[in-house]
Amino acid sequence: MVGHGLKKLAASHNMRIDSGVAYGSLCGYAATLSEGAGYKQIQITTLFPDAQQQFQLNTELQGTDLLKEFRVQEITFAGNRINIVFLDNPGTMKKIENFIEYFFPLLEKYGATKYNICTECTCEITSGQWKLIDGAAFYFHEACAQKVQNSLTQTREIRKQENNDSYVTGFVGALLGAILGAIAWGLLWSFGYIASIIGFVIGWLAEKGYNLLHGKQAKGKIVILLLSVVIGVFLGTFLGETFSLVGMIRSGELYDVTYADIPWVISILLSDAEYLGAIIGDILMGLLFAALGIFSLVRRANREVSDTKIKDLP
Repeated sequence: MVGHGLKKLAASHNMRIDSGVAYGSLCGYAATLSEGAGYKQIQITTLFPDAQQQFQLNTELQGTDLLKEFRVQEITFAGNRINIVFLDNPGTMKKIENFIEYFFPLLEKYGATKYNICTECTCEITSGQWKLIDGAAFYFHEACAQKVQNSLTQTREIRKQENNDSYVTGFVGALLGAILGAIAWGLLWSFGYIASIIGFVIGWLAEKGYNLLHGKQAKGKIVILLLSVVIGVFLGTFLGETFSLVGMIRSGELYDVTYADIPWVISILLSDAEYLGAIIGDILMGLLFAALGIFSLVRRANREVSDTKIKDLP
């Protein structure tokens, strides 16, 4: 999707709009502009002939607080593309314009190839074609574009033949990971703290468990991870209540209650409308923080399990 702000930016650089993205030459580099719920992004398709120069660029970027200065939530270098994700709030377009003025001269400084250099063969393009690959626009020679398409088709077929893993074992692994995360969540909760990082930990452990038990690497993985995180938050909330009661019993605050009585105490408390409302509020807050914590993880997992999509651009 391309909103008004990105359309205006694209028009100022003579970029085209098609298939839900703006693409073309941005300051001399092949770039793609797009946005979604809560974020805007720029993807740059380029190469660094010298790996040391890419490392030096990374080092220079680490010396700047990109989130504070430009609202850059995430910047990743992956093969022949750079993905920059901006937190989308009022005023973000101005931040993006400032980032472009800051970042693109750095690309030139560290030798990143411009849009007229094919990222497949590294030769100059005099007459080429644009391709949209997983949401990022690439400028190829016609023969190189066909080579890339054939390679993706072959990879897809090999992946289908080799993927004999199971959703069942993956779900078991994800659930075990989420339970470990829920224990950490419950301990933190019992001390009165809520943090999105714990939501990320639940998601990270769920994905780790899924992969360790050979879960199937397909779209169902995302559903299983999300379900596991929800279960982890519910379990973590009630574990937090349990740990709080354990502390109260140990300190003598609940002098006539034993540890074995804890399930009974919680069931009695849940019959109270005010307590139930507070628990529901805690769960909703936990889900919100978990969603914030696992946003990037789910996006990455979605990229990993999705077949690479390629499309002609005019």
